[in-house]
Amino acid sequence: MSLLYIFAASAAEAQPVRKVAAAPNGSSALRCGPNELVLFTGAMGPRNAKSTADAAFGGKSGSIASRKPDAVLVIGLCGGLNPSLPQQRIVAYTQCLGAESTSRLACSQTITDSVISLLASAGIRCDPVVGITSPRIATTPAEKRELAARSGAAVVDMESYSILQTAAIAGIPAAVIRVVSDSSEWQLPDLNRALNDSGALDGWKALKVALGSPLSTLRLLAANRRAMQTLAKALDILLKTDCFAFATR
Repeated sequence: MSLLYIFAASAAEAQPVRKVAAAPNGSSALRCGPNELVLFTGAMGPRNAKSTADAAFGGKSGSIASRKPDAVLVIGLCGGLNPSLPQQRIVAYTQCLGAESTSRLACSQTITDSVISLLASAGIRCDPVVGITSPRIATTPAEKRELAARSGAAVVDMESYSILQTAAIAGIPAAVIRVVSDSSEWQLPDLNRALNDSGALDGWKALKVALGSPLSTLRLLAANRRAMQTLAKALDILLKTDCFAFATR
């Protein structure tokens, strides 16, 4: 049985895993098919993601299994930077850039190729992409175009690079599977005004932003729900296979 560490920025983004996995005998570890899963949540933003990953691989959490994981999987939503990527498109990262770093981190080619092939065999499209992790949310089409032109990335998130960096140091193969929640031409509410010092959303500030932009907020929440449903379908296929068992970096 393969041991897989799964990282999600929020409880909502982790929900697709909980839908397809079971916790036997009250165990903190989940199981799905041939995989034992340890789920890490609540790490929005690059700084929080790094702290969570450092704790995971440093063995500072009581929920962590005693042996080294066979692979790491980062899941969740992302913003589209490339007009060719519509909402609800599943993407698998080949590489990830850091907005504050010049280096690129490669994802496990064996996992990425297996993910794309398995989903294709089920009639689900998954695009290989280069992603970038940013401490800020790209909220306007102009910001997204500028970020795409500057980095060459097709999608943006706030956590993947930090987790991939820690996994690489630990020598563990890692992959990123995300779903595009907002396309490149979408205008989002300015949630950057709701970010706290660590890069996560402050609940009260987020509420103020939502009340100031009610229609765009409702539109975003609806898109996020649809994207989560798409992610759940993909994970229901992938986590029931052994595609993580023989992963290499």
